[in-house]
Amino acid sequence: MPETSTTKRPIHQSGDRQPIRHIAVCIDRSPIGDSAMPHAAVVARAFDARLTLLHVLEPLHDGLRAALTDPLDWEVQRTEAQRHLESLLSGYVGVEPDGGPELTNVVAEVLEGRPAESIRHWVRSQDVDLTVLSSHGERGRTDWALASTARKLVEGVRGSVLLVPAHQFAKPSTEAATYRRVLVPLDGSARAESALAVADRIARSEGSEIVLLHVVPDPPHPCPGPLDDQERDLDRRLVDRNVRAATAYLKGVARRLEGDGIRVQTQVEVDSDVRDEIQHRIDLNDVDLVVLSGHGHGGRAQQPVGSVARLLIEHLTAPLLIVRDSSPPDPPTGPDARSQAGVRLPHATDG
Repeated sequence: MPETSTTKRPIHQSGDRQPIRHIAVCIDRSPIGDSAMPHAAVVARAFDARLTLLHVLEPLHDGLRAALTDPLDWEVQRTEAQRHLESLLSGYVGVEPDGGPELTNVVAEVLEGRPAESIRHWVRSQDVDLTVLSSHGERGRTDWALASTARKLVEGVRGSVLLVPAHQFAKPSTEAATYRRVLVPLDGSARAESALAVADRIARSEGSEIVLLHVVPDPPHPCPGPLDDQERDLDRRLVDRNVRAATAYLKGVARRLEGDGIRVQTQVEVDSDVRDEIQHRIDLNDVDLVVLSGHGHGGRAQQPVGSVARLLIEHLTAPLLIVRDSSPPDPPTGPDARSQAGVRLPHATDG
């Protein structure tokens, strides 16, 4: 692919940490699958990261019939796939900043095999930090939160994941994604704060507003029966104390982000179900992107994602960037893999 230069102001600052250096975007040559490309371009531009477009050619059948595939037909399929990827790139490479997103250091790769397994192995071998994909692919939207390939990649791919909801395909794949408002849920843990470095860089690049959200849980009452006046007062004072602490905490985080010239809004809410309140705030705030850590203070690192990230995946209404370690433990394999995996993402049809 051609090399290009850019006149856009540099995003890097002295002392910046670089959490995303290599991005892979999964393309299946369908309008829904291609809708991941504009989002990958935004993040690649923000981090000046290498970007690879991936497409997997899958044999129609396993075994003997696959072995008997006409080599000429197979080469035609490969050539068509490569041309499609390069056509997608042509809308971004060499485009000046005022005319749209510009990219440098981009390549297209056509793999062969089963999509989820081929992508997972390639991502691991190429030190990919972020995998970008649509929630569904060529078979279209279904009643499931994720198509089977997307689910397998969220559960098994190394590093961070950016999920684009299928409804985003209504926009042309060459139309730039717009992140005017970025939501970052925080629970006060160092794990949750790992999302801030990513949100900061995207907001600086795109001129986005960051919304910092903390949900204070109502105290649980496992024992049946009404509370007396003293117990209700204790509940109220505990919630008030946690709201004050959360407000001070978010203001401190906001000051650090504002030092980078970012517009920041802080929100502290109280709800008995933290996960539902976060989902409600995504819809209420007209959020264009959610950036959160795969695990918060209560998460277990051996699981693909924690309970909050899992709920947001199940109710995907906005692009969701899940920040994870580049080298988590490999997912379990074999016939008992699903029973060992811990977190259960929704089953889905292939696509």
